[in-house]
Amino acid sequence: MSTLKEYQQCVHAWIEAHGGYWEDWALLARMVEEVGEVAAAMQRLKGLRPRPSTEDLAAEVGDLLFILLAFANRMEIDLEEALAQTLAKYEARDSAAWKEHLAHQESFP
Repeated sequence: MSTLKEYQQCVHAWIEAHGGYWEDWALLARMVEEVGEVAAAMQRLKGLRPRPSTEDLAAEVGDLLFILLAFANRMEIDLEEALAQTLAKYEARDSAAWKEHLAHQESFP
């Protein structure tokens, strides 16, 4: 199993081998585009879009993950550290709210 740090290094190596990083804002714009593609694939899978689903949700999420790793690299963010801090924050602050949301969600058919 690879770590986030190893995946960040792999993405960095790929980007460097292919000419280097895009500008910060271009990476952010690409990340937003990829989020939109994940949403569109999800809508098709759930039957909320008219065209039948021919898209691969996992592939779209993979595209999003790649650009997130690239963005984190460009911004010098250690994703393992960022995720560890976020998990601690969720544990301390959001545990009850998460469970409450699930309970509320289950009350609807």
